[in-house]
Order: sequence, then C-alpha cells, then structure tokens
Amino acid sequence: MPLPVAALDSMEYSTAASPLEIPNKGAAARTVESWPAFLFGALLAVTWTFFALANLATWRHTHHPTGLGASLVELTAAVFFLLRRPARVTSSSFVAWGATALLTFGMLAARPGGEPIAGLATAWGALQLLGWGLAVVCLTTLGRSFGLVAANRGIVTRGPYRLVRHPIYSCYLLTQAGYLLENPTTRNCVVIFGTIFFQLVRIRTEEQCLEQDAGYVAYRHRVRWRLIPRLY
Repeated sequence: MPLPVAALDSMEYSTAASPLEIPNKGAAARTVESWPAFLFGALLAVTWTFFALANLATWRHTHHPTGLGASLVELTAAVFFLLRRPARVTSSSFVAWGATALLTFGMLAARPGGEPIAGLATAWGALQLLGWGLAVVCLTTLGRSFGLVAANRGIVTRGPYRLVRHPIYSCYLLTQAGYLLENPTTRNCVVIFGTIFFQLVRIRTEEQCLEQDAGYVAYRHRVRWRLIPRLY
C-alpha cells in the first residue's frame, strides 16, 4: 500500500518495473490504498495546522508575517498532492518511503524563534515568498503528475524542467533557507539541515525508480543538473 509521502519528477508512463517498483493494479488497488492515503492526509493537515498556528502567533506578536512563505509552500504542495493522478509504477523501497515521510513532516517540525540574521526579517520573508511563487509555477507545470513517494505518473520536460530535473525541490531550498535565516534557532538548524539531507536521499531513490523508463533516461541526458544549474 503506497503511503502518500513529497516524487516530483513526472515521466512517460511505463509498465517496466525494477525491483524498486510496484505496478499499481487498477481501481481495486486504489480503493484499498485510499484509507492510508486519507489517514496520511489527515495527519498532514493536523501537523500543518500546528505549524501555521505557531507562525501566526508570532506574526501577531511581532507584526511581521513570520513563516508565511514556508506555510504557503507546504499548503500548496498538499493541495496538488490531493489532485494527483494514480501512478502506474510506485517505488517499494523502504529508503524511498522513509526519506519521503521524514521530508513531508520534517519542515513542519520547525518553529519560529530567535532574531532574524542581520535584522533582515523582511528580506528573509521575501525569500520564502519567492520560493513559494516559483514552487507554484513548478507545480502548475507538473500538474497532476505531482506526488510524494517516488512513482511514475507521466513525463513533463517543459518550463522549469528544462533547467533542472527537480525544480520544486530547488524552490523548497529557497523557502527553507529563508525560514532558517528568519528563525535561526538550534531546533530549526537541525530540522532544516536534516530535511535537506533526506531531500538528497529522496532524489536518488526517485531516479532509481524512474531510470527504467527510456523517456526518463533520455530526459536525464538532456538535463544534467538536479537542483542547481552548473552546480548539482
């Protein structure tokens, strides 16, 4: 039962399955999977609410929209997750599922606190909003091919996907950096750097799941960079 947990690349549908992949089996399987998906979504909604309320409380106290961009990124991703199309192939890798689960809830464990680096609260808030705005562009481009655990939901190579293979993750990095610079606490350092580590793990598991698809292999040859052009 695939646990809906942030695979953002979308690829041509493929029926080839590696040992890391479980082909989905139609309407009956999706019905069985709907209960864990519902429970996961409910848990995610509750966790997001606590995160948003914590930031809102600080906003009311400081009169600065603390964590606004980070809250919007998580909410937008959740909406697109609910609208996703069923996957033809889903990863069965424990590492893929574990990394994705930790990532999905990881950022929501961050909390407002500390003093903004260099007193630039407005700049760090703007950086978060920039990450959110770019994420909306990427998610809109990806459409219903967005998902969480590594899966094959169809290929998208236009727009930001012509620059890097995982542009939504690049947007997450911008938002996370903005939140940490705005709220530089030990807790947030651990949460965000841990999230980035598992993000890199998830990228690797996604590409292992998708490399059986000839369309993805061709795309990977055309677009060399994962997150940052000419760097990684």
